[in-house]
Amino acid sequence: MEHFMEINRETALRLWKVWFGNKQKAYDFTGRIIAKAAYNDRNSEFGWNIDHILPQSRGGKTADHNLICCHILTNDEKADKFPCFVANGKEYEIRKKQNHYEIVAKTPTVFVPKEDEEESINLLDVNEGLTCWKNTKNRSGDVFVGYAKIRVETSNSSTQILERFDRFLIEIFGTKTIFVEKQENYWSMSGYSFAYIFTVIDYEVSKKRYVENLLDNCVTLNTYSNYLTETTGLDKISIICGMECYDSEFDMSCNIKEDIIDRKFNYNAALAIDELVRTNTSADKKDLEKIYGTIELYEYNYVYTELKKSLTKKLNS
Repeated sequence: MEHFMEINRETALRLWKVWFGNKQKAYDFTGRIIAKAAYNDRNSEFGWNIDHILPQSRGGKTADHNLICCHILTNDEKADKFPCFVANGKEYEIRKKQNHYEIVAKTPTVFVPKEDEEESINLLDVNEGLTCWKNTKNRSGDVFVGYAKIRVETSNSSTQILERFDRFLIEIFGTKTIFVEKQENYWSMSGYSFAYIFTVIDYEVSKKRYVENLLDNCVTLNTYSNYLTETTGLDKISIICGMECYDSEFDMSCNIKEDIIDRKFNYNAALAIDELVRTNTSADKKDLEKIYGTIELYEYNYVYTELKKSLTKKLNS
């Protein structure tokens, strides 16, 4: 559910919770440190506020998908600049991704927290240890986990291309939580082939915009699939994008391996989505054809048109 609102302290702290959870300090997208208690405080070195990703002057809406928590200095530097701007000495670009906008660093930077900035508990101190135990209460409410199951067929017995594909998935999905399973070898029209299942796990799908982002990533991979099968040793790529709902994090921990990682699926489409992904994304607005198998799936063989054109030109050049 998207929230349209006036930006005030209440909505700012709600958005902090979405972006940073229970942290009292965090990094904004430029690497500046912000503190939860310093909202809208220009006298604090950790002061922060809410910025529109796509500026309002460009039609940007005051809605969750277009808002970001950032340092006051970052907000001042970004201002209404579009599509490029410089903040904290780094170059950024505002890019459209399907139905929303994102801030992308032209030179990606990894921020390493300093030791005195990390929130840690000294478990060798009995008081801190027992306080930690008392605070570990059960969390109520449903827990959603997103996933992408990618089946890759190849007649190349070398694992080098698969290792490259694994790193490519890390870049697309922004996570290293990827499991790989080698299936039985089999005989195909192209000869002796091997099949591998890559399972990408996304624990951050509590909001619809996160599910949309997972689906966007699957569409991105689907767009590249034809290029990869034409230019590398990969023969076929099939993708399933889905979600599972659990009663608690403990329930999820007990069942995720059986429900997602080890579960067998029928890969009958280049890209398919399950019911939960369909109803929680813009796919719900499309007339999708059902695929019947071990679970109810919908064929969603969509690609990014401009990217597809560019890849086709590369193939033909």
